[in-house]
Amino acid sequence: MSGSARQTAPHEVPPGTRLVLYACLPASLGEAADHSVAGARRYVADAGWEAIETYVDRAAPFESRALCEGWHNALAAVEQGRAAGIITPLLVMLGHLEEDKANLAAWQARTGALITTPWAVVDAAGATGARRSAA
Repeated sequence: MSGSARQTAPHEVPPGTRLVLYACLPASLGEAADHSVAGARRYVADAGWEAIETYVDRAAPFESRALCEGWHNALAAVEQGRAAGIITPLLVMLGHLEEDKANLAAWQARTGALITTPWAVVDAAGATGARRSAA
């Protein structure tokens, strides 16, 4: 099974949108990794969105999300209609393994959820680049 989730550019997410903030941080970095979550929270506030819940898993970023409780809670919040989608500091936090990417794409297709990061920029051709948007 293959597929890729569609990343929504921040400028496409209207003010007032309710999102779940999810991050998977390496346990080995301890609190030093928390700055990415704090930065994403500030970005959510600056964009006029609402982070209704925050889930942070402490796990190896390149391992499967299948065993991450916070990840399952984030998905459930969207499935239950409490949020329109997920914001994450980095897309790799949503899954690095091909199986995780395929599962995320299938979940997004089924739910219609949006996925965004503070770093998403979509050009006219629809390709996602790694530049910070001018917001």
